[in-house]
Amino acid sequence: MKKLLVPRMVYVVVFLILAGSFFFIPPTHAQTASNPQFLVTWRSTASSIPSNYPGKALPSYGSKVTADFELVSAGKVLNISGQTIYWYLEDTLIGGGVGVQQLTFPLFGTPPNTLTLRIEIPNYNGQYLIHTLDLPFANPAVVIYAPYSGGTFSSNPVDVTALPYFFNASPSQLTYTWAVNGQTGANAENPQTAEVTLPQGTPAGTGITVSLSVENPVGAVTAAAESTLTYSGQL
Repeated sequence: MKKLLVPRMVYVVVFLILAGSFFFIPPTHAQTASNPQFLVTWRSTASSIPSNYPGKALPSYGSKVTADFELVSAGKVLNISGQTIYWYLEDTLIGGGVGVQQLTFPLFGTPPNTLTLRIEIPNYNGQYLIHTLDLPFANPAVVIYAPYSGGTFSSNPVDVTALPYFFNASPSQLTYTWAVNGQTGANAENPQTAEVTLPQGTPAGTGITVSLSVENPVGAVTAAAESTLTYSGQL
């Protein structure tokens, strides 16, 4: 009987067809669904900033942080109300329990520093989920606001304003100590501003140094600033 020879190409095609029937690569979205992501937000609950400051109020000495999170997969928020959740700050357990997705806590240590917050879900569909993020721990600060281009002014008297940042108190609760060329003074009506009056006949080009110290009476936390202004003479 005459043997039939099957071309090699046929073997290759048959192998590819069989291989395709036994090996299946799942779509990308199936892999993503098995890896839920943490969506974490936080805010400082007691940290003052100027009303026009576009940045975030950073926690400092005496302030607290409120953090909360959602678990998201494939663009959907997952229900984890029945999950046990643990919160750690710098490896110290600070809270937890079933469905605890929000926590308010104080920071510890000495600023400026960065502290690591860690959230753990021990058993989500057989997975041990962990998420970490860094929280800034800032010192209070103050800026002397003098709205004069290049620090040069021609009016007399001249006003400057204190802009405190990250104090654990409102600006009205702080104590302001002003000094001009080493001489201290205060504005009884509005301690957050200082009015600088130059003597008559002060020559153009005279420089003045405005110093400021701000203290939070609670905790005795202070911040200081200094600004140099130049008198250009009356216009």
